[in-house]
Amino acid sequence: MRSINLEFKQKQSLNLSLKLWLPLLQLPLQELSTHLETLSYENPFLEVKRPYEHTMGSSSHGMVEELVLSHESLHEKILEQIVPPLFPTPVSQKVAHEILCDINEEGYFDGDIEQIALTCNVYQEYVERIRQRFSKIEPYGVGALDAHESFVFQLDAMSDEIDDELYYLVLKMIEQMHKVDKFSKHHRFEEARAVVKKFSNPPALEYQASPKQIIPDFYVEVDEDIRLRINNEYYPDIVIQEPFSSKNDSIKDKLKEARDIVNLLELRKSTLYKIVLLIVEKQLSFFVGGELRPLNMSHLADELSFAESTISRAISNKYVESKQGIFPLKSFFTNAVATKELSSSEIKNFINQQIEYENKEEPLTDDDLLERIEKRFNIKMVRRTITKYRKLMNVASSKERKKIYKVQA
Repeated sequence: MRSINLEFKQKQSLNLSLKLWLPLLQLPLQELSTHLETLSYENPFLEVKRPYEHTMGSSSHGMVEELVLSHESLHEKILEQIVPPLFPTPVSQKVAHEILCDINEEGYFDGDIEQIALTCNVYQEYVERIRQRFSKIEPYGVGALDAHESFVFQLDAMSDEIDDELYYLVLKMIEQMHKVDKFSKHHRFEEARAVVKKFSNPPALEYQASPKQIIPDFYVEVDEDIRLRINNEYYPDIVIQEPFSSKNDSIKDKLKEARDIVNLLELRKSTLYKIVLLIVEKQLSFFVGGELRPLNMSHLADELSFAESTISRAISNKYVESKQGIFPLKSFFTNAVATKELSSSEIKNFINQQIEYENKEEPLTDDDLLERIEKRFNIKMVRRTITKYRKLMNVASSKERKKIYKVQA
């Protein structure tokens, strides 16, 4: 009986530690003090001292300007929904996490289905089926390829609220959005238009609305060596108030919880340090002025012996500052294209460079770009991939660019 009670207490202690640990790992640096203060209200032995920079609003070398970079909150919102029953198996969840990595700040999917299929060892059709399930995820419309599909996703989410006639009218209006006035004579046009007005464009609009103060978790300097410095100035100090001698179990539990929080705060620092150091090592070319290399979370998980979900939680709402600027950790994960050594980021930058210096009278077609990419990187690609990248970068087609150049001239 005694051993059973001991096992129960150990399990209870482990559950408590996990309950304390996950929020500490996930929270952005600027919310850490507030979270710990909330815990201290329920624990008489825990005293939290906010850092000077939080109370005075200044820092010797840590404060950064306010930027609209709220896509990490979007990432967290989606992450908590990648669970059963929508994603019932480990494989479906792994594919969904890969898709999530390629959802941009507007909420659109800009990744490569083929590459995700290779990474997860599944068929492309399976990846696409999983992507379609994102139509059930909030904010509705995320995971779509473009505004048209995003509207369809958002309409599907409202399907239980409207009747079939209205549903199909709105669907037709979405498909012919450029000439929507042709439906104005329909007896339910005003109802349909009211439905369309409810759509968010882009789907993650609410996550871009309010600027947030971005505080880097780490500072990175790269010359002959890599120097990685944690932003300790924004970490609160924790003081443990030692109790009087007591055999009361509830008091002992609160004291243990207070000590656990101190240890878990240090564990957060060391865990993030390991992750960021490995990211910097893997993306060293970027920090010396080059391009991002292919990298996904499973690579880091394997090397650090963490679960992939731990990596995902850890990088959420975290930033690094270097001479190149301030970047969310999520931005350093990019899919490989055609070969394991070439990232989609390099292809996109190359396309931009070619278009920047193209002949304005004869702009480069997608076939021209494909030929140059294959020659430059010694790879084989298909034209539709180039077209997709061009559209993702909001670059007009060669015919449209030719018209723009004539107007500008």
